[in-house]
Amino acid sequence: MNIYKTFNRLFATALMLAPALAAAEFPDRPLRLIVPFPAGGVSDILGRSYADKLKDQLGQPVIVDNRPGATGAIGTETAIRAPADGYTLVLNSSALVINPWFGKQPFDYAKDLTPIARTGETPYIVTVDAKLPIQNLEQFIAYSKTNPGKLGCGTYGNGSPPHLALELFKLSAGVDILHVPYKTSIQAVPDMFSGQLGCVFEPPPGSIAHVKSGRLRIVAHTGPGAMASYPGVDAIGKRYPGAAVIGWQAIFVASATPKPVVERLRSAMAKALATPELQQKLRDAGFEPSTGSLDDFEKEIAADHEKYGKVIKATGIRLE
Repeated sequence: MNIYKTFNRLFATALMLAPALAAAEFPDRPLRLIVPFPAGGVSDILGRSYADKLKDQLGQPVIVDNRPGATGAIGTETAIRAPADGYTLVLNSSALVINPWFGKQPFDYAKDLTPIARTGETPYIVTVDAKLPIQNLEQFIAYSKTNPGKLGCGTYGNGSPPHLALELFKLSAGVDILHVPYKTSIQAVPDMFSGQLGCVFEPPPGSIAHVKSGRLRIVAHTGPGAMASYPGVDAIGKRYPGAAVIGWQAIFVASATPKPVVERLRSAMAKALATPELQQKLRDAGFEPSTGSLDDFEKEIAADHEKYGKVIKATGIRLE
């Protein structure tokens, strides 16, 4: 009987120690970072930068795997269905919490994903045709009210975070602006030059070269307060707190990943994000390095999901 008790104790101890031992050995082979967006885009460029710095921290290669489709859902599902051992990560954006409002998803992000790092954040900027008599947010609102339904404003897609930021602004400010969806915000620029389009809600740096040339003008951004990259530019979220929108990027693993492995990845990613090189890459792409705890980020994810859901329901937005 004592032999059986001893065996049971040893077996139980082994079960308890197994995750810690796995974490101590982790990683002992290359990792994969799934980027569920096309190669060459901002997410892909940043994903490769994260992978490079994460390799330095973990001592193993981190291979970027582009799996675009369904606004990120295809690549994200691939990561969730992979073995939950920490060797498969996925980069995603604010679109993660928007997609469920437009149809059933093959996963539940709140249950199936655990955040490793909130990598970067950015408000969306409001850029107008410089020929318009609009210099700031006050004049943007006044012009929209004087010309109801006549000011066309582009975003990079129906149901995208910038589109929902535009709709939140319209509801808060009581203005009638025509939404014009494009595949990318850059595609809207020629229509702004020709006078067919008056403004665009877009991620920075967007059409910054045309802003510097004087052909376009930044008049506002969707953040809650001053933005270091654009000093003096009005914040929509300061005037209308309910319309404050911050886009984010984050890296996740499957929620069943052992906690010691999750903590190892979080520590390595935090050190990677603290490097000056990676912080500069983020700023060059129009993002600010994220601050705050992952607990706060999980609350932000939930709040964003509810915020976007309310505006989708209020406006009846549907994907085409």
